[in-house]
Amino acid sequence: MKRWDLACRILAALPGGYALAAFTGICLALWLPGLRVERAMTGMLTGLLIWPVAFMASFAVPDGRKMLGGIVIALFALMGLAALRGWRP
Repeated sequence: MKRWDLACRILAALPGGYALAAFTGICLALWLPGLRVERAMTGMLTGLLIWPVAFMASFAVPDGRKMLGGIVIALFALMGLAALRGWRP
C-alpha cells in the first residue's frame, strides 16, 4: 500500500501539478478582463506559483490518493471553465 500512496503522490506532484498550473494560467488568460498580453502574463506568473504549491502539498497531506483525486477534480473544473470560454487544444 505504501508504494501505491507514493505513486499517487508523485502523479499528483509532477504531471498533476504541472497540468494544474497550466490550466490555471489558461483560465486566467481567458477569463480576466484587460489586454490580451496582460492576461497572458498574469496567467503564466500565477502558474509559476501554483506548481510549487501543488508539489509541496502532494507530499504534505496524509493521504496521496485524496491529493490525486483533488487535483483531478480541480483539473476537470479548470478544463470546463476553459472550454466554456472557447479554448481548444
